Amino acid sequence: MEPILIFGHKNPDTDSICSAISLAKLKELKGESAQACRLGNISKETEFVLKSFNIDAPKLLSTVSAQISDLTHIEKKTINHKTSLRKALEIMTQEGFSSLPVVNSKNHLKGMIHVSDIANAYLNMDYSDLFSKYYTTYENLKDVLEGEVVSGEYPCGQIDANLKGVSEYRNIVAGDIVITTTILDSIDNLIELGVKMIILCCDKEDVVLPRDSKIPVLRVNKSLFKAIPLISQSASILSILNNDKFYSFSIDDYLTDIKDIMKESTQTNFPVVEKNGEVYGTIRTKDLINFTRKNVVLVDHNESTQSVSGLKDAKIVQVVDHHKFGNFETNEPVKINAETVGCTCTIIYGLYKEAGIVPPKEIAGLMMSAILSDTLLFKSPTCTEKDIQVVKELATISGIENFESYGMDMLIAGTSLSDKTPEEILTMDQKEFSMNGIKLAISQVNTVDVKGLLDQQSALEAAMTETNTKNDYKLSVLVITDIVKAGSMLLVVGEPTIVEKGFHTTLNNNTAWVDGVVSRKKQVVPFLMAAAQGV
Repeated sequence: MEPILIFGHKNPDTDSICSAISLAKLKELKGESAQACRLGNISKETEFVLKSFNIDAPKLLSTVSAQISDLTHIEKKTINHKTSLRKALEIMTQEGFSSLPVVNSKNHLKGMIHVSDIANAYLNMDYSDLFSKYYTTYENLKDVLEGEVVSGEYPCGQIDANLKGVSEYRNIVAGDIVITTTILDSIDNLIELGVKMIILCCDKEDVVLPRDSKIPVLRVNKSLFKAIPLISQSASILSILNNDKFYSFSIDDYLTDIKDIMKESTQTNFPVVEKNGEVYGTIRTKDLINFTRKNVVLVDHNESTQSVSGLKDAKIVQVVDHHKFGNFETNEPVKINAETVGCTCTIIYGLYKEAGIVPPKEIAGLMMSAILSDTLLFKSPTCTEKDIQVVKELATISGIENFESYGMDMLIAGTSLSDKTPEEILTMDQKEFSMNGIKLAISQVNTVDVKGLLDQQSALEAAMTETNTKNDYKLSVLVITDIVKAGSMLLVVGEPTIVEKGFHTTLNNNTAWVDGVVSRKKQVVPFLMAAAQGV
């Protein structure tokens, strides 16, 4: 069974990463299959936390869109390249396929065969040069003729000989394959000539005595007129396989990427190839409707705009979050664990206690770190008494005696932005909002050096302007939070009205200091939303 995928929001912060890891571990301890994932690069702060507790970063997840491997029906039928035309036609007729993939002995894709290809081959084939122009095998020949070896040693493998009728007696030479009838009584003469094989057409009642010769005699209970067309059907698919281009897909391809190709193509069946090169099967356009959706759990977010690409194709089985719920919709009931606390990990620790499970030492350290990060060492207005109590309990479990000192080291480790480009600074923790029809983005970074960061103001403004244009935002706000002074500098690019109204301030050179503001969720978004109602 595929594991449940657990992930936080895009541009993940420490809570987003630690929540995913901690919840995945809880599910694992409860006997469930789960995998923690991330939707972006981890920050320096999160890197510090993971390194402190010797935990690897979760797997990077780009999308949960349905893939070919998720389809509930994939036709497994293929045709081996050595298969006779007759057998191939039988398979395609029985299965109702107008085309099928052709594979070699290793099940690797060689091409596509169409019913029309076989029909055209029948029309244009001349039996007299059949074996010299077309690849076939003794096995195919015996199979299509439904022959019985009555004398000699029947060969195997590819046929490398000329086919001649006994009427061409004067032109028959050693090594030819000759088709004859019992009426002509020519078996012994042909053996004497040293032919390679004799195809003997006769009635069921005819008696054919074995010869003291290694030259095989293949008895065929059919008339000469019926046998000759059948011989042409022994040619293998490989003989008529053309080099026409066709579409094939990888088993990991996403349905959204291939559906337009399939709809616009005249091709009806599309081969699917596994990573090792083997053909997995074929799909048709109608197969794209039904697929198994990936089970996912959202932590530290609930809005699709902040989540993974392709979320509509997935099945959301649980949400664990401490944010407001916006345009959250699901097609079926979902388990929701939501509380008005300062951090998602506070909720997850509650789930551990509910299950009667003490988290491992390193997981306790991750959850403690996330709470300290999200509450800015309890200075954020989002912080609750429950967050503080949970940190104390987790500090004991993780063995961190001085969690205040550890927390400050963690925040400082995450505030160095010297190696970040303006674009990276802007998108480290950026969320999109719609307020009374006004589309905007709010980014936040924590630092101990606001002035140093504003030395890049012109470059930051250029990046924000580009973001506004690209995403049709009315404005972008960068909240530069000073973790020591417990306040924030707002850098605004775009329509400034709702910012000035929301904080009762006037921007100076696109900036304004707002004392005591450290939480985007409680101290920025609500004020901007209220101001947007009057715009």
